[in-house]
Amino acid sequence: MLLQIALLLSMLIQLGAAITAVSLIRRTRFNISWILISSGFVLMALRRLFEFSALFWETQLISKEEINSWVGVLISILMLTGVTFIRQIFNLQDRIDEIRKESEARLLKAVIQTEEKARQSFARELHDGLGPVLSSIKMIVSAIELDKMVASNKRIIERTCKATDEAIITLKEISNHLSPHLLKNYGLTKALNTFASQLLINSDIQLNLSDNFGSKRYSYDLEINVFRVVSELLNNSVRHGSPSKIKINIKESGDYLRIEYEDNGSGFNFKDSTNEIHLSGMGLENIRSRIKSLNGFYYMESEPGEGVKVHIQIPVK
Repeated sequence: MLLQIALLLSMLIQLGAAITAVSLIRRTRFNISWILISSGFVLMALRRLFEFSALFWETQLISKEEINSWVGVLISILMLTGVTFIRQIFNLQDRIDEIRKESEARLLKAVIQTEEKARQSFARELHDGLGPVLSSIKMIVSAIELDKMVASNKRIIERTCKATDEAIITLKEISNHLSPHLLKNYGLTKALNTFASQLLINSDIQLNLSDNFGSKRYSYDLEINVFRVVSELLNNSVRHGSPSKIKINIKESGDYLRIEYEDNGSGFNFKDSTNEIHLSGMGLENIRSRIKSLNGFYYMESEPGEGVKVHIQIPVK
């Protein structure tokens, strides 16, 4: 009796599985792998039905054990073929995922390159357009004979000259930040050292910047993105971390450029979802996008009071 109940439950379960599988064929758009697997489920249910029938009838619906064995072989073939097709589908899905990631990286790269071209164009317009105008103003004002003027007007002219000098210096700084000429002419380390010295000019922060590639140059696309990323990290440390020391090590290792960034500032909990506004202000999304556009990856470590460590790895070949 117990065997009959077990066979009955088994038959009902397999029959339910077969019906469910067949009902899903339309939703799979008549995929051949699912049709084969569904056929296997149907044969399994029929086979179980034949076995169950032997408990109530002296003569089985399929009387020959040989036929029953061949049904089992057919089920195995259908299942194996179906699973093979499914494996091909998974392989295709993996390839689609790879293409999607490559497309995302190309799109990010195109967006960032367009942004850099716009920066260069704007910097050129500032330097070539507004620069000469300010220089002309400085020359005109400097030509005024101060000895023939009253003291009050003399002070005004002197202040005008000083303000013009400051405007020219600011214009150069803005132009260089938009399109760093040092990066183009002297490379990554020189550009970062200059940027850091300007950023830290009025602070007591100790900076240790080192590399192992000397005067070797990389593609401008790689150099400008690394420059922007490290510059953003430096800005974040100064604005948010208040560290006393910052250490940056950039080295080429194998086929990768590895950047190790570390400060001993206040740190933060970047895994805290309630900290999204703070993290957005730190430009982490911009950093992530630039690294991703170079097919690189990064890992950040930080805890409140423990400073910040950033590990970046970018392929160079």
